[in-house]
Amino acid sequence: MADLTKAHGIETVSCNQCGESSTTIKFQIPVRDDQEGVYGMDVWDIVECTNCGLVYTNPRPDAAALDVFYEFGSEWDYQYIQDWFIANADLQRPTWNRYLSLIKAQQPTGKLLDIGCGAGTFLLEAKKAGYDVFGQDVSPYFIEYCQKEQGLPIFAGDLDDLDLPQNEYDVVTAFDVIEHHPDPSKLLKQMVDLAKPGGYILISTHDIGNFYAKLHGEKWRHLLPIGHLTYFTRDSLKAMMRKNNIEPIKEGGIHTVNNSRMIEIKNKIQQFGRVILLRSLILATYKPLTERFEALTKWEINLKGGVLTHKKLLTRVGTQVIMDDDMVILAKAPQKS
Repeated sequence: MADLTKAHGIETVSCNQCGESSTTIKFQIPVRDDQEGVYGMDVWDIVECTNCGLVYTNPRPDAAALDVFYEFGSEWDYQYIQDWFIANADLQRPTWNRYLSLIKAQQPTGKLLDIGCGAGTFLLEAKKAGYDVFGQDVSPYFIEYCQKEQGLPIFAGDLDDLDLPQNEYDVVTAFDVIEHHPDPSKLLKQMVDLAKPGGYILISTHDIGNFYAKLHGEKWRHLLPIGHLTYFTRDSLKAMMRKNNIEPIKEGGIHTVNNSRMIEIKNKIQQFGRVILLRSLILATYKPLTERFEALTKWEINLKGGVLTHKKLLTRVGTQVIMDDDMVILAKAPQKS
């Protein structure tokens, strides 16, 4: 386990988009119970830039504290990784395949680099789809898992410390990574440098401008000050991409995005039933019943590509009724001279 006594550093930063330091406090968010007394403060300010509107944690954990965080050394972190990234990997496939459908419409084959690849499950799907895949991560746990369990080629360490070839990749992706990066604008520039001229960049992150994010307010599930450093709307992410010469060409919610507008509309109708109505029923009825009657948890269903169990279902459902409060943006890297 990581030595959590090291994780006390705090730093104050200016806006990563415009460089201004004038802000208003949007939320004050407490850490998880297991993080109390670990990261210097137990309640953190989520602020909004008064100049450009970017939302970010300030002050925030410094680089040394974040290094400890990404060791995933606590019992809570380990269990979350096992439940979400490992046991529920099969439930991620529909999302990965939606992403791949966006990529394939523009770039059917080629070299693909996934930054912050985690457990490597997207890379496995991309490999099946015909791409020559590579991953990068900073977490010792994920690096070892991808190399030993998944057999994937992984660049281990921070991009700043890796001498990766420039203008090399047809596709560069980063899923749920940019909100963790201390300098998201720098990450976008690095993605441009790694991509071939006119190559493609695909990014997903949490959407604080989403209806359900606004509905839940300070209780929104993605307000996690230890780890999530910047909170984007679609507009603020596209603005930062354009600032780094990346031109967005397609955007959408991760549950519904598709190259076809008609299919996207169909997905929204289907997902409303699955994600909103069914999730509400599970949280309001099924979950309370299973807490009273343990026998109701003893089941499993074979699904295409995996097995659904009671534990997997509750992990997938989470604690809130939401839809598309995560976004994905496909963009084109510049034609470099």
